[in-house]
Amino acid sequence: PVTADERDRAGCESVPPVPTAHLLTNPMSSRGRTAPDVVMVLENSQYPLDARVRMEAETLIEAGLSVEVLAPREPGRPAREVIRQVRVSRFPLPDGDGKLLGTAVEYLIAFCVITAIVLPRLARKRGGTLHVHNPPDFFFPLLWLARRRGWSTVFDHHDDAAGMLQAKLGRRTRAALGMAWIRDRSARVADLTIVTNDTQRNLVQAVARRVIVVRNSPPMWFADHRPSPPTGRVKLVFLGEIGEQDRVERAVDILAALVSDRELDAELLIIGEGPQRQAVGERARQLGVSDRVTITGWVAFEEVPGLLACAHVGLDTASATDVNHGSTMVKILEYLAVGLPVVATALRETKVTGGDAVVTIEQDTVEAFASAIVDLLASPEAWQTGADRARARGTQLMWPAQGERLLEAYRDLRRP
Repeated sequence: PVTADERDRAGCESVPPVPTAHLLTNPMSSRGRTAPDVVMVLENSQYPLDARVRMEAETLIEAGLSVEVLAPREPGRPAREVIRQVRVSRFPLPDGDGKLLGTAVEYLIAFCVITAIVLPRLARKRGGTLHVHNPPDFFFPLLWLARRRGWSTVFDHHDDAAGMLQAKLGRRTRAALGMAWIRDRSARVADLTIVTNDTQRNLVQAVARRVIVVRNSPPMWFADHRPSPPTGRVKLVFLGEIGEQDRVERAVDILAALVSDRELDAELLIIGEGPQRQAVGERARQLGVSDRVTITGWVAFEEVPGLLACAHVGLDTASATDVNHGSTMVKILEYLAVGLPVVATALRETKVTGGDAVVTIEQDTVEAFASAIVDLLASPEAWQTGADRARARGTQLMWPAQGERLLEAYRDLRRP
């Protein structure tokens, strides 16, 4: 979690308190526990860091099901705990650091470790639900075994892993084709496949037994936080992973252009962590704006809306690759949820998500981003119009509607 000192450096004078119900955690004993109704498998993120998995798990809890999430263990976290009635069991896992060989080793170890954890739960009880999240996509043997054991099965498709590999390598390879084949096997064997948008639906529609769209959406309490018009220094914010595909160094370039070319007093808050953090810091030093860039690292989910509300413009600088065009960027939804004006790369799904509440940049240049930001800040009225549009669109995209779609699918899934 972000510290008080880091919050002060970020320029946020106060963060409204989050209801304590969002913060309740308790140590969990593994003795005497029966298998839960739902076992969720999460490999590529931690819990409760992954907001989508957290929202799904807590929605199922509120519907009366018991849920256990299996997730990697990060430093400082217990191996087992209960977070808002969700049982969390964590396992040690090496980080592949985004490198191809390292990621392959990570996935191989993860499959062995997760299989060893899931099998006893399948043996202990009949009639549960095994719900696996991608990436990776290769848990179809566990889905098949679960169905043989009488469990219902869910494949939750977050990201196009095959497309991401192809984008990283710059060409179509046998490895990417193999990953697409593995994805299709998981969709084929699962009783239900959940996707984040229509682009992802099209990837699996032909092979899946049943597909529904449950979009990434923030919880209602995000709307308790609202930004104020800029008075003095302007704060830009980037939220999310600092990865190669996110191109966060472009946000630093935009800041430098605003400061040097447009003579705008501005700073950049980066809320997140990732393998490109050092490169982003080095870019800021090269451009002479390191004193205007703050990187918080990962912060507690409850801190996110308050930090966003301390900013004036939300940025998404992701490159216009096929994978990014087909991805629903969670940061866009969270910017809109707090009523923050947004300037973003003109990605297909970003346009669908944001509508006219997001200023999308077709000409993918630093100058185009800078010009759009200057126009947005041209007057208090211009900024307020952008904020009002963001708030209106954000209200339409809150989690309750998506949670109901999830519960409806689960009711059908678990009906005898």
